[in-house]
Amino acid sequence: MKVSPSRLGLCPNPVGTKSQPANRSRSFTDSSMLWMTVVAVLLAIAPASADEPAASLSAGFRKFAISYKAADEERRRDVFLWYPSAKEAQRHDYGGQIGLVSVNADVAKGSHPLILFSHGFLGTGDQTIFLTEAFARQGYIVASLNHADSLSQKRTKPIESPKFGDAKNWTDQKFRDRRDDMLALLDHLLELNGKNETYLYEHLQANRIGACGHSLGGYTVLGLAGAWNSWRDDRIKAVLAMSPYSMPFLTQGSIAQIKVPVMIQGGTRDFGITPFQPLIYNKLTAPKYLLVLKNETHLGWTNLISLGKTTVEVVQDGNAQLITDYSVAFFERHLRLKEGQETKLLQQKHPRLDSYRHDEK
Repeated sequence: MKVSPSRLGLCPNPVGTKSQPANRSRSFTDSSMLWMTVVAVLLAIAPASADEPAASLSAGFRKFAISYKAADEERRRDVFLWYPSAKEAQRHDYGGQIGLVSVNADVAKGSHPLILFSHGFLGTGDQTIFLTEAFARQGYIVASLNHADSLSQKRTKPIESPKFGDAKNWTDQKFRDRRDDMLALLDHLLELNGKNETYLYEHLQANRIGACGHSLGGYTVLGLAGAWNSWRDDRIKAVLAMSPYSMPFLTQGSIAQIKVPVMIQGGTRDFGITPFQPLIYNKLTAPKYLLVLKNETHLGWTNLISLGKTTVEVVQDGNAQLITDYSVAFFERHLRLKEGQETKLLQQKHPRLDSYRHDEK
């Protein structure tokens, strides 16, 4: 784009006026160039708004463990953390899934919304890397852990039988350890956020915390939102439930009392779960969304969707792209409280979706 000198504060000689001596012209040019250089430097070092992620953010990644006491026992959980970083990302092998992250890099400047992730039954905290990395590149900090039922979690006793077919007899005690895990993780992260010697110091926006989960993880985050009243944590401001095991809430719990926005995602080949989601959607009274992907199975929200592709390649098309785009738009609207182009997708059904419903009340 051609920029008029007047737009830069530089006014050329008007037509009909005399030219100035060469030394005056050179002095004028030198001072102008100095002024533009100073402005450029100031713009370059100006901090980005906490609500506006930098355009060139990559995903950082690190692992650690937490320990906490609950139900008279000491629990240790392996934690996975993705976050925005200004450092250039590198190809990273998670152990079969190839991603693009900067391992143990510093967190990008500013403060960022937090998303807690809960995995499915027998899954792992890093089971949905294409999405957790994508969130980090959009300026979110994402934290997950291995619950006690994870196949990767060391244990001294057998995994509890879930009895998924007996949903009507589930109570708020069923998999309550998952609720304990998520709140212990949140408390730990907020503690790091308040300590100036930690890598998370003042990087979390404590008033912008969301949760997402897959399958039994969807059950977990719906419970935290208030589907089990005794699980409710008001720090959670928005919930994304991906093919959630939600059947217990059809007859028990308090899902109609959830006060925060909820997005539910399902698939046409997710035969045991998705057919129940419209019933759950109808019970929700806060802003709500329900999308159903064509030809997607229950495992479409796991790393299996990325077979043969990197986490960056898989989100360029197909259902992984739709999952990512709608999920990001949901949190942009209900955590960052944005409206406009970033959230326009929420108002329409993408032609590649099987169905889409929304009610923002």
